[in-house]
Amino acid sequence: MAERETVRNLTEASNRAETPSALDRPFIGSMTLEKFLYLLLWAVIVFTRLYQLGDRPYHHDESIHAFYSWKIVDEGLGNYKYDPVYHGPVLYYASALMMKIFGDGDFQARLSAVAFGFGILAFAWPLRKFMGRWSALMFLVLATFSPALNYFTRFIRHDVYVGLGNMMAVYFAFLYGRSRKATHLYVAAVGLAIAFCNKEDMYVLGPVMVLSLLLMQVWEIIYAGDWRKQLSVTWGETAAFLKSSALPIITSLIIFLVVCLTFYTSIFTHPENWNPVRRALEYWIGQHTIKRIGGPWWYYFPQLIAYEPVILVPMLLLLFGPVLTPQKGERRSTTILEYLTLASTVLAILIIFLNQAGLAFGMFVIYDSHTGGLIFLLPLGLAGLTLMRRWLPDPFIRFLCMWTIGCFCFYCWAQEKVPWLLFPMVMPSALLAGQWFGRMIEEKRLSKPAVFVPVGILAVLTLWSFVAVNYLYSAPRPDEGPNDSPKRTGELLAYVQSTYDIQKVMHRIEDVSRIMGTGDKTRLAVGGNATWPLSWYLRHYPVNWAADVRNVDTPVVITDLEVATALDKALLEKYEKVRFEIRGWWEPDWTKLNVTTFAKWWATRVAFNGVGSSDAVMYVLKDIKPGVALDSIAVNPPPAAKGYNAPPSLEKPAAVWGVRGVGAGQFNEPRGIAVDGEGNVYVVDSKNNRLQKLSAQGVPITSWGKEGDTPGDFKDPGGVALGPDASVFVADTWNHRIQKFDKGGKFLAEWKPDPGFWGPRGVAVSADGNNVYVTDTGNKRIVRFDGNGKQLGVWGKEGSKPGEFIEPVGIAVDTDGSVYVADTGNHRVQVFSADGTFLREIPILGWEEFYSEPYIALYGGELWVTDSYNHRVARYKDGQNIGSWGKSGAADGDFNRPIGIAADRQGAAYVADTMNNRIQKFVLPAAK
Repeated sequence: MAERETVRNLTEASNRAETPSALDRPFIGSMTLEKFLYLLLWAVIVFTRLYQLGDRPYHHDESIHAFYSWKIVDEGLGNYKYDPVYHGPVLYYASALMMKIFGDGDFQARLSAVAFGFGILAFAWPLRKFMGRWSALMFLVLATFSPALNYFTRFIRHDVYVGLGNMMAVYFAFLYGRSRKATHLYVAAVGLAIAFCNKEDMYVLGPVMVLSLLLMQVWEIIYAGDWRKQLSVTWGETAAFLKSSALPIITSLIIFLVVCLTFYTSIFTHPENWNPVRRALEYWIGQHTIKRIGGPWWYYFPQLIAYEPVILVPMLLLLFGPVLTPQKGERRSTTILEYLTLASTVLAILIIFLNQAGLAFGMFVIYDSHTGGLIFLLPLGLAGLTLMRRWLPDPFIRFLCMWTIGCFCFYCWAQEKVPWLLFPMVMPSALLAGQWFGRMIEEKRLSKPAVFVPVGILAVLTLWSFVAVNYLYSAPRPDEGPNDSPKRTGELLAYVQSTYDIQKVMHRIEDVSRIMGTGDKTRLAVGGNATWPLSWYLRHYPVNWAADVRNVDTPVVITDLEVATALDKALLEKYEKVRFEIRGWWEPDWTKLNVTTFAKWWATRVAFNGVGSSDAVMYVLKDIKPGVALDSIAVNPPPAAKGYNAPPSLEKPAAVWGVRGVGAGQFNEPRGIAVDGEGNVYVVDSKNNRLQKLSAQGVPITSWGKEGDTPGDFKDPGGVALGPDASVFVADTWNHRIQKFDKGGKFLAEWKPDPGFWGPRGVAVSADGNNVYVTDTGNKRIVRFDGNGKQLGVWGKEGSKPGEFIEPVGIAVDTDGSVYVADTGNHRVQVFSADGTFLREIPILGWEEFYSEPYIALYGGELWVTDSYNHRVARYKDGQNIGSWGKSGAADGDFNRPIGIAADRQGAAYVADTMNNRIQKFVLPAAK
């Protein structure tokens, strides 16, 4: 075959032939069609970005960012101090500037995000130099009507600010490659600094961009017929370019550092923060490790399919179309690469299918929902090689291809999965999709029915999502119905979002302030989860931001629903109680997704499974009038959660058993554990609705149960306990009963108290077998039975006083008959005598999430407590924390929401590593 031409690298622009175009036709007077379309699009952009801008309630994170930006305006430049938890400074100073100019209303506070979004879209016009005129125009069209780009350019989070910085860096770097004007490189450095001064993602995205530049060069080497000759040419040109650009590059580095130093030191008011790198990396790596908001590697693809099909599909066609399009006279090795790509892709899909079905062999167990995407690295690499052999676009498009793929790989791998991280993937994807549309228009193929019809369908799908998520269903409206209502809407981009109840709360507070005549001087008390976003909304009011509301002397009190019962008795005589939703969320159950449910969701936005919410209560003084006297009322809410005093140790397990699946020895969210005198381990395999019995070596012995409500069936069972005669007691949680079996799984009896259980979680048996204790979680009480199911007593109610409970779960009985109860919402373990007399309480660290679902075990004078939210197990002795072990992850010794725990007679600890779908056994070191 004839040797292919070499193509120059970064130093050469894409020389597009300027041919007459429909865009040059006069449209209105001397205005060309191109300029008219740009003006029309910009009118749409301005309208869609500003319309209803202040209407959507402020998201939890938005309220933090807006509040601290306002503090800069209110108290000065030095009020802001870099904290990696809240990301970088550019957002705060940009937002503060907008508030300083236009005011601090809900509309004005979002203007900085909108302005940065405008900046990104403004690059469409100059990008014509590198993309071509039609492609740049189509990029602007796609970005204008992109549901995700529009949503997050009207949202005060850092991603749009990073986006503009990166767009500046890329465009002006390539412009420097063409013009060799040092000022272009300096502007690129400023753009890169803006991106780095916003978010810790740039410590990976920066290298991704550098690697994309490198692969842009490698691409033309792989494409060339004589790769050695091309390598020599590319190396020579690159070396010459770097040598001639040494001074501008050094100057640009200095500019980059000066900009970063200026922002990270809070405009030089906090010089101690001159080096943010260590803190940023420590925080980011920590977030990645603990998987605070985890998700599967494919998390973003359903959202891209649902919201961005008119960007996603053309982008994939541009990237991978050449992989499936043989070229005339190509090398045989290229055809082999194509076949290897297809074969490895089929194999990767097969491995995933086998693992999902629980049928995989041991060699395939490398896959799980978080790391399974690694399986696609081989086919992706082979596809890349095939692509580079068959297609050679100009340098800028080559860079975009690598940049886009790099962004997808990074965010699919990163362990924190949230919708706003679509932004850094959709932005370069829109550029590539614009390139595909430009080619279709220039080649006059877009008007052909085979292209136009499917593209039109994708456009309609995208436009409806654009309207729905941005203007119709941008936040939950509790008036639609209760959380389990089939009419409740669900949007993936608003997966957790403050509800419109927040605005009703503010209207009520404003009414109170108006009637009292105190305006924004009205004193308020707010505690719990409503602190954000109300810190933003109540920024002008004097507020007692108490973690615990203990004394009430204000006309309005807001606190979490979980502690409301403790306040009712003290306040309801003088205060009206108003329940409201702070935040609502929807976590899709993808097992319920099919063509029918997707079509219904797409058309109506009705969630195809239940949604949830974080609820609060507002107490409003009934007798409101000017000058009303407010007496102090004492109340007693639960204590706030307390953090750990020391980091956890990392213990190596003595054994690890199980993977996700339905087979013997496999699990689906294991919970309760018990160990008998022979060392056999009983595991509640919750989502498989069965109980499994394993030998001391972890070998499956037997199992029993299936989903149902007949004797021997289960529905999400929780705890398990063993009697001295080896009988097995299981808390059949959502069948609201206790079931008793013999050690082989034969059903013996079922128990329900009078009145009945509501979601019992824990069960424990005394050493003599005469007392069986059950945590009746939903009813906030403990129920006591004898060994035959006769009800002997009940104690407890909702509250925070001794003997009262908020979300009791785990329970254990000591050798002396004392009963230990995990009182989750009160962050304590309460200890009772056998008959329920309160003895003492042990304060517990962690349990920061209401649904931590902690279980407990006793051995050798120690209390072991699971803390699923912090992915660790804690040890207590004599009422004091003496350490903890574990961290988030999937390696041996790591945890992903550990829930169940048990001790054997030798003191080994067995932990149900619930979301890792396995059991880990630990032999613990002696307490220090």
